[in-house]
Order: sequence, then C-alpha cells, then structure tokens
Amino acid sequence: MKRTLSCLILAALFIFTTDVLIAQENQQFGPGVYETLERSIDLRNICVPNPKTEYEYDFDISFEKNVNKAIERERKAFKTDEIKKYSHPKYYKNPTEYAQKIINALRTAYSGAYDINVTNIPLDAAVVNASQNHSCKMVSCNEFGHQSSCLGSVKSRVSEQVGEWGSCFNGYSENIAINTLTSVEKAIEWAIFGMMYADVDCCNNGHRENFLKCTYNEDWVMGFGYKKGKYSFGGSGRSYDAWFMTWDYVKKNNGSDCKWDNNNGTKECPEVLVSKFKSLTLDGNSSCTSINIKWSMVRENNSSQFGVYISEDGSSYTLLENITAAGNDENTSYQSIYSPSGDGIKEISVFIKSKDKNGSFISSELKTLNLESCQSKDEEKAQPSTPEPTPPAQEEDEAEEEVVDETQIIIAPNPADDYISLKNIRYGVFYRIYNSSGRPVKYGIYTSEINISRLSSGNYYINADGKNGKFVIQ
Repeated sequence: MKRTLSCLILAALFIFTTDVLIAQENQQFGPGVYETLERSIDLRNICVPNPKTEYEYDFDISFEKNVNKAIERERKAFKTDEIKKYSHPKYYKNPTEYAQKIINALRTAYSGAYDINVTNIPLDAAVVNASQNHSCKMVSCNEFGHQSSCLGSVKSRVSEQVGEWGSCFNGYSENIAINTLTSVEKAIEWAIFGMMYADVDCCNNGHRENFLKCTYNEDWVMGFGYKKGKYSFGGSGRSYDAWFMTWDYVKKNNGSDCKWDNNNGTKECPEVLVSKFKSLTLDGNSSCTSINIKWSMVRENNSSQFGVYISEDGSSYTLLENITAAGNDENTSYQSIYSPSGDGIKEISVFIKSKDKNGSFISSELKTLNLESCQSKDEEKAQPSTPEPTPPAQEEDEAEEEVVDETQIIIAPNPADDYISLKNIRYGVFYRIYNSSGRPVKYGIYTSEINISRLSSGNYYINADGKNGKFVIQ
C-alpha cells in the first residue's frame, strides 16, 4: 500500500472519581477516559492481561489475519489456549456498525479465556450522536483530544444527548483515534489494531482496557462517530486528510426524563446528503441458473461506485463486480447478473455497497433468495445426462486448434447442450463464464466438466488460467 504519510494517533482517557460530587474542572486525566459513580472500581485491574510488547500492523494482509496472528502470540504469552480465533464481521450497513461489530467480535474472541460476560454491546442512537459530534468538533476546532473549551467534555456531550449525569447515566469511557488512510474501513481497522496490540508506549494499554472491559454489563451501550478533515501531524505546518474517530461507552440509568435511543441529530456536523438506497430485488429464472440483481437509489450524490457482494453459504461474501455510479441526484437503477457456482447451492445472499467519493460507504439491506423455490418450478425438466465421448474426428480438430493457438481454451463439445469439458488448462483453476453482453453468469473451480444445462441458448465466453475461449449453447 502506497501512502505519502502513514500516521496513527490514539488517545484513551480514564477519569477516576473517588468522590461522587467531584466538580468537572477538578477532574484529572490519565492515559484513558473512564468515569463512574461506583467508588470501588479499580481501573487498572481488568480481567484480560495487557501485552508487554507492541505488534506491528501488516498492511499486506487482512485485518482478520493481523488480529489472529496477534492472538496466537498472546496465547503463548498469556499461557492459555482459550482465546478464540477472531471472526471478522461479514456484513455491515455503515462505518458505525462496522466499528461496533469489530469490537464485539474481539470481546467474543477473548470471552472464552477471561471473565467477559457481555460480548455484545449495542449501539445507541443518542450515544452515536455524542460520538459523532465529538469527531466533527475535533475537525472544526482543529484539535485532537477528549475535552477543551472548544470540544467540551465526554460528560457534557453525553448529557446534551440523553440527560443529566447521575440520573440518566453514571459511567462512561472513550477512545479516540486519527489516521490518514483513504478508506474509512481501513482507518477503523488500523486504529482498532493499534489500540488492541500497539498501545504500550502510547497509553499503557488504556484503549484496550476500554474495549475489553469486563465490568460492562447489560446497562452499557456504545456509539461510534467519524469525520474526515485536515490535521497537521508533528507540528510540520502541513495538513493532511485524516479520519477523526470516537468510540464512546455509556452506562445507562433509566430515569423518566432521559432521552435514550433518540436521534436528536449531529449538531456539530454540517449536513451531508449521503447516498440512499430505495430498493434491492433478486429475480431468478425458472431454474435459478441466472439471478438478476436489481437495485435503485433515492439519491447517489456521493457514490463513486457500487460493489455487488455475493454469499453462497450465508457467511463469506465475494465481490462479484464493481459498477461505476452514474452520479445522478435521484431515482437511478442498476442491475447485475449472477449464476450460482454449483448444483448444491440452496440459497444466495446479496448486498450492495455504495462506496462514497471521500472513502466512506453505506450498504443496502441484506437480501436472500431460496434457489430451491426456483428449481421447484422446473421439476419436470429431465436431469442432464452424461455427455457422450467426443468423436475421434472432433478430437483431431481440437488437437489442430491446440497447435494453432496455445493461448485459447479448447472446449468440447462445441456447440454444447448440458456439459462442456475444457482442455489446455490446469486442473483446479478458477473459471468464469460470461454471456454475449459481457456479464458474468457462472464461475467455479474446474475439475473435469462444467454443467451448463441451466444457461440459456446463445454465445458464451470463458476465462480460466489466463486463457480465453468461446462456445455456443444450442
């Protein structure tokens, strides 16, 4: 990954109060933020041990692999095999949900070895607003910190959204980070990894404690806010585009006048007309050999492209294709064609990710199509028979074609009905079949033959092993 500047700054702030009535101006700030009315809490006594050395983030591998490499080291350092493998979230609607799901997945990974009873800390609309306000204020105030005369404080930001400290909430913690990566997804990943595994020199593992804290229970909710803005690193005088990020955890107290789960708006942020989905539909032909994926936008002012993500197992998603956004203000429709990769697939799940011009994103709802419902419409169709051996004369023609052009895939039979076999490619390579319009309609791993009985008649192209071929279905 090429980066002219790669900066990550973290700040986790703890505030420990021994007096319930402590005045705001007398609070003392340490390496993290934590404040509670519970006098007996010991801030540095968390259930999960802290790493003594920092781990460097490897930009050449995925976030999930980076975390699992760090976990493997911690299994040895902490002398426990009970830390689970980290499982990365597969589907998420927006950066806020993405940041929340990663933290909850990390809490789940460590819960088997340590006393983390609550692994799923839910998002709360009011706390999300408080976090978003702080990220926006850091940009407008040109400050990176937890509180100041311009930024306010964690307590004031949350109070503004939900009500009074002591009656509406009685505990909070906060992590903030800033970095210069282009994509907000990558910015979130690098920041979280740094907080979890490279926090010793920065904040004595204060961020990690806020993320993995065992004292969080069912009364705690969280928020995440992010904003892109300019920042000058190291007093250079030159400013760079950077993501300002805020994680807030708040302990709820259900007073009658409290405004929990209310979306009061992000007052510190200028309004941005983000892209918005109107609909997403999946339509299959009679046997579901071809799935027409259609979606429409209410507006797409900020969209640069749409990513079409497919899952055939309900767990792992593959990017089918990227489609460039038209850039219209409203009522724009798109479509993509998909062919399931095998006969044993029972359903597919699909979502569309609108990738914004500034590096953010928003995803559509998740849609699932039961392929068996399509196949039931076609029960009377005869099962495809095993193709007859290729006549010797055909093999001779193919041999001549092989000699003519080694870069071409040799396809037999051609024209074809139900199955095709490929020559001049390696066993086990990935193949993709396109229709005459250039749309991908089927893909998979080649073994001995490909079932094409569900494709319509017409001309098709196939790509595999760096080679191309053309065939006709009768």
